Amino acid sequence: MENLNDLFPISGCNDLQRIGDVIFVHGLMGNYRDTWHPKGKVKGNDNDFWPAWLGRDLPNVGIWSLGYEVEPFAWKGNTMPLVDRATNCLALLDTYDIGDRPLIFITHSMGGLLVKQMLRHANDFGTPRWKAIAQQTKGIVFLSTPHSGADLANWIKYIGGLLRTTVSVDELKAHDSRLRELNLLYRNHEHLSQIPMEVYCEKYQTNGILVVNETSADPGVRGVIPIPMDENHISICRPESDKKPIYIRVKRFIRDNLNTPLKAIPLEPKSNELEKLTIDKRSGGVYFGTGSVQIKGDVIGGNQEKFDK
Repeated sequence: MENLNDLFPISGCNDLQRIGDVIFVHGLMGNYRDTWHPKGKVKGNDNDFWPAWLGRDLPNVGIWSLGYEVEPFAWKGNTMPLVDRATNCLALLDTYDIGDRPLIFITHSMGGLLVKQMLRHANDFGTPRWKAIAQQTKGIVFLSTPHSGADLANWIKYIGGLLRTTVSVDELKAHDSRLRELNLLYRNHEHLSQIPMEVYCEKYQTNGILVVNETSADPGVRGVIPIPMDENHISICRPESDKKPIYIRVKRFIRDNLNTPLKAIPLEPKSNELEKLTIDKRSGGVYFGTGSVQIKGDVIGGNQEKFDK
């Protein structure tokens, strides 16, 4: 049985001289290949889909597709909470030396939330190779990503009836507090909010429901305008040809941003000086502020004198 939890090369990934990488990231119930294919689920290695078209049109760029398990119902397969899957995928990308070159993500639905959480972890965890992934990210394309949650989660719960849904569905609920917190952090973060974004949202219903509306598709970042498309939640990530507007615009976005420098992520300051602990022998004690508080007796303090050689 094929392992679907991996980073799959599509085109140009073995070229050591490539100028950058593009990674496709699917969402709930998605697949590293079927999600992006105009025919949906296909047999064999049918490469007549837009990741391969990008590889043809951008031969000096590595095109990858990230696969991971994320199912709505427990009986269908495994899933992880978003924060855990983000850590898992960061380690996976690092395994393939992602972060050594400029990087752009193309995401669908929950895949966009995963990338946001990955970049947050990359910034916060202090792992140099993971921080490099955030530093090298030059752009993100969001295709119907529910930045503030989606009605899809409520819809799945409804059609599921007594079936047990997974944590991934619970985390996708509209106005979920964790999604709000992630969105607020992202739009106000000194580095993450600077990463160029291209945002698209669906205007047609899927099975009678508009899964991600324009409000939820809006990341709330200044200057980023969600572009409504004549597509539903499924077709928006499956352009039928390289003449479709989404393909043309995303290809231009990659060309414009892959080598655009961003403001560097500040590193934690490190001091080469060691502070020497001393005993203050002043009998009068130490006064703080206006002197209204007094500590009697010996006081342990510090000075900036270097150790005696």
